[in-house]
Amino acid sequence: MTSKFNRLFQRMLSNKGYTIDQTILIVAIIAILITLIIVTVGWQLINRTSGTKAGAQLKQVEDANGQFFSAHRVWPSASQPSSVTPTPTQNMAALVNNDVAASAWNASVRQGELRNLLPGFKITGTGLGTVIYHNFGSSANAIVSQQVNTVSSLGSDRRLVVQFRDVPLSDAEEADEAVDGAKDATQGRVFYGTSACMNSTYGGAATVPSAQPTDSTVYLCYGANTVQ
Repeated sequence: MTSKFNRLFQRMLSNKGYTIDQTILIVAIIAILITLIIVTVGWQLINRTSGTKAGAQLKQVEDANGQFFSAHRVWPSASQPSSVTPTPTQNMAALVNNDVAASAWNASVRQGELRNLLPGFKITGTGLGTVIYHNFGSSANAIVSQQVNTVSSLGSDRRLVVQFRDVPLSDAEEADEAVDGAKDATQGRVFYGTSACMNSTYGGAATVPSAQPTDSTVYLCYGANTVQ
């Protein structure tokens, strides 16, 4: 019996765990793998940040349109007298201006409630001459505009279509993926190409590209609020 216990004891002693050196090596390998994962994910997040921000700014304009309508019961495109057909840039000006002459506003607009609904966007000029710029790329023509149009890929609804001019293609693609879930310039609420999506006829059909663009900068467009 004693010999059996001795053999068992010897066997237990022989089943040793990892040495300190081996343990340190394993921990070091795990740490390296974790670092590689963090760096990879971090770079992906960094590369997606500006595109995600572009998508967020498109939606910010959409929210501003909704706030304007809630306050005044007219859309920015109808904020001027019925005798005036505002330009796409003037439609944007309505969202940030409270210094336009009283005669330049639709009678429905409550002028005491006018305020800047687009904080964070670069704004130049005053009154109906106001121009709003987005923050992507370095182009001097990074103008934000919007117009009532229909978007073929979204059906027959008339929408306030938002347009960001001269956006880097990579930012447009990431915004598309963030909003629509895929990089497809020809479908969904986000579309983009080398030509302006604004139709020269007020209330016409927006120009949607037929293929994925390859140019370095594009017109980034968004089918925002449905206008009844």
